[in-house]
Amino acid sequence: MPLEGPEIAALVTQPTTLAPLSDIPTLYRGLIAVTFFGLLSLVTSTALFLRLVWRLIKSIRTGSHSTGSTRINQFVVLLTSLLFADIQQSCAFWLNAHWLVKNSITIDTSTCWAQGWFVSTGDLGSGLFTLAIALHAFADIIFDYRLGPRSFGAVIAGLWTFNYALPVIGIAMNPTEFYARAGAWCWINEKFSNERLYLHYFWVIICEFGTVIIYTIIFLILQRRVRRSFYANSETAVRAQSAAKVIIIYPIVYVVCTLPLVKARLTSMANQHVSFLELTVAGAMITSNGWLDVLVYSFTRSSSIFNSDSDADSQKGVLDTFRHRPDQAYGTTTVIEAGKVRRSASRRGQGDQSGYHSRSASTEELWGSGTHHMQGVKADTTVVVQTDTLEMGPVRGIGMADEADVKSVGSGKEGRKFRR
Repeated sequence: MPLEGPEIAALVTQPTTLAPLSDIPTLYRGLIAVTFFGLLSLVTSTALFLRLVWRLIKSIRTGSHSTGSTRINQFVVLLTSLLFADIQQSCAFWLNAHWLVKNSITIDTSTCWAQGWFVSTGDLGSGLFTLAIALHAFADIIFDYRLGPRSFGAVIAGLWTFNYALPVIGIAMNPTEFYARAGAWCWINEKFSNERLYLHYFWVIICEFGTVIIYTIIFLILQRRVRRSFYANSETAVRAQSAAKVIIIYPIVYVVCTLPLVKARLTSMANQHVSFLELTVAGAMITSNGWLDVLVYSFTRSSSIFNSDSDADSQKGVLDTFRHRPDQAYGTTTVIEAGKVRRSASRRGQGDQSGYHSRSASTEELWGSGTHHMQGVKADTTVVVQTDTLEMGPVRGIGMADEADVKSVGSGKEGRKFRR
């Protein structure tokens, strides 16, 4: 017989076995949705995780990791870690399938303990590595800075150690009752509210706010640099503009997925009522973090995920990993670049070679020649037309466009150079 409202409200906060689930239709149907999205995230996160692990193994075998530049490899390692955390999180919510089959959420069982452990490590790990990816992008894009291999490895090891140390501390403090039913699934026992806050949600909230702040700063700086023509290289400027458009998606996805459950748990800790419907909706959203991470990163930074690993790829910066024009998958892109003056190699830094810090390049060059000390203006105009076509059938290959230079237009030392 279905339970009534007041009876259901009393059951939400009780850390006891709940059976039968079918007597609470809202909870039963909600757990079906949570289980579905958990399985979806588990499959997609595992598939991309294996792809990235294979790429890293291939990089080690071919020796491309020893080129001295680890920009792309560092991002791949961070994303691999994020996906591994997403896998643990999705495993936790996929385990609700066991409760549906048993028609009961049973405490003091290995399944309940495993679900509580995976919720703890998956939620926190996802937040930690989302924040780490944001910090890595900030340092690389804004300051052209990356950690050395040893320092980077120490950071990765430290994050994983911290992620697993917090639940271990909680278990050591309360070895028998730490994980129990916490509303619609198993997690930290309701009576250990301090452990919930200081061993989990405090750090999740820091990751949420930190991620939002960092990506907002990156967005504002990229917008400012594009407006002020900071990037002399036209392709880099267009890529920066595209990155500014899509980079704000990352914090939105993470916050939208995690905030509802954080709010529900904090509301419960404040002794206010939280319904099974609210918990299951929040559970479905947080377990969607996995498949949404796969979707967002695969779409916005596909070159660093699906391209074959090579020395040229590993030397690219984070900005180069973003799609050239994600808003124009097909069509024609025309870039007109005028007055570009190349500086001597002795004056170029690492950032200048990639076009990141080339704003000082002037658009005109005054020069003199001969004994008459004649002066004029030498200008370069480059027109680059890039066309991406959607192939509907077999077409004949088209080679690269010929390059023709037309010089000595006019008289004396004045001239223009057109590159087609």
